[in-house]
Amino acid sequence: MSKTISEQVAKAEMLVSGLKKYPETARNVRLDMQAIAELESETQVLAGQNQELEHLTEEARRISKVANRKLAEVRKKYQAIKKKVKMNTESSQWRHVGIMDKK
Repeated sequence: MSKTISEQVAKAEMLVSGLKKYPETARNVRLDMQAIAELESETQVLAGQNQELEHLTEEARRISKVANRKLAEVRKKYQAIKKKVKMNTESSQWRHVGIMDKK
């Protein structure tokens, strides 16, 4: 869980647990059980959403690693082909094939 979300989930869970254990405290501050139940329910939803975010973050990291490897491959091939074109054609022709170098 992200630190901010996990801390808030833990705080809310402790508050709900304490108010359920000592309902007279909730009554003394004019809290009904419905408000406590709503907080509990929303906390569970938040915890679930955070788990989903963690899963998506991990998936994004995995995809990013694959994309970075592919980027390195493309750069290497691009440089090799560009070098071959530059060595075998006049610089005036480079722009025609997409090489914007001046020298």
